[in-house]
Amino acid sequence: MAAEAALESAPYLETRYRYSNLHSDAKPLRGQAHTARLQAGYLWAIGDGWSAYGEAIRTWSLFGKQYDDGSIRITPYPAEADPASTGVTNAWADYTRDGIAVRIGRQYVNLDNGRFFANNGWRQNLQSFDGVRVRWHAGQGSTLDYHWYGRVNRTVGADFPDRNQRRWKLDAHLLHATQALPVGKLTAYGYLVRNDTVAANSVKTLGMRFTGRKALAQNGPSLGWTAEMARQYDYANNPADFTLGYHLVDVTFGYAPLSARAGEETLDGNGREAVNVAYGAARAFNGWVVAFRIPKAGLRERYVGLLGSMNMGVPMQWQVTYRHFRPVRGRAMLGDEVDLGVSMAISRGFSLEFQYGDYRAHRHGVDERKFWVIAEYRYGKAPE
Repeated sequence: MAAEAALESAPYLETRYRYSNLHSDAKPLRGQAHTARLQAGYLWAIGDGWSAYGEAIRTWSLFGKQYDDGSIRITPYPAEADPASTGVTNAWADYTRDGIAVRIGRQYVNLDNGRFFANNGWRQNLQSFDGVRVRWHAGQGSTLDYHWYGRVNRTVGADFPDRNQRRWKLDAHLLHATQALPVGKLTAYGYLVRNDTVAANSVKTLGMRFTGRKALAQNGPSLGWTAEMARQYDYANNPADFTLGYHLVDVTFGYAPLSARAGEETLDGNGREAVNVAYGAARAFNGWVVAFRIPKAGLRERYVGLLGSMNMGVPMQWQVTYRHFRPVRGRAMLGDEVDLGVSMAISRGFSLEFQYGDYRAHRHGVDERKFWVIAEYRYGKAPE
């Protein structure tokens, strides 16, 4: 086994400004949200396998508050759930030796694509967990992770007036194993989460995932894929009784300048409960507008899109995606959405991004349109 790379003490700084233009047929006025985030952290390389990291975050609402930030006040504006806040997002100590790493303290958790566990990076306040992670690089491309967490600090921020929304008390045991294959990577996971604050979010999720990318010819196109299946059950103190399925199929084909993408994600529902993704990244799935929560009848999203890269003085990446939403139970159409995005690496550490989402309701929710401009600067690299 190769020796771990030597760590060096270093600061990390990230600041992000986001302008949001928000329209919803359910609200009489158009929203304008100017929010900013500052993250400041420092990694201490103590030596002999030990390191520590601390990070604080501050989020502001600028130029007035012409949007609903979710902080229990009635407004005539659409929602952008980024209330002002100040808090500590990371405070951990890590010991790594001979392929085993143990991390204790407050930390981000990002598993696979973030559907079930993520730090919710789109939000200005990031989600973190308090507990322990043990990672074993077993050799031959195998990695085994065990996590235990006793609390989740949510994206409403540490200053949110409702204590039961800003943090949840947990007894969460997460098992995650990956194995590199000649083509692709196989993942198996089991997430057992007891939530003592919101019992309806106590769930057990068992699943498998296969991902990969392969060039089909020298200088030719490549094929990328994700196939995932999971089963979710009520767990511990959850008052409900359910067994629900989940699956994701995603295929990308093409070249770096231009590729096509298609896929389907299904979250089952039985009319009383739907697949629970309370600890995952909401906006990265089911449309950028986030026009609705997963219906009790379940949600089936089918999507097609194009994505690529170009250089027009600066490196640029772009994508456009069409999404179609239906319930798992019943035949009614929920709605359609078109999402468009362009991101540019302006200079070292500085990036600029434009995003637009247009959701058209059929039998669920109302028409909504949102436009964002995101300017971000990073100095250094945050530890993984």
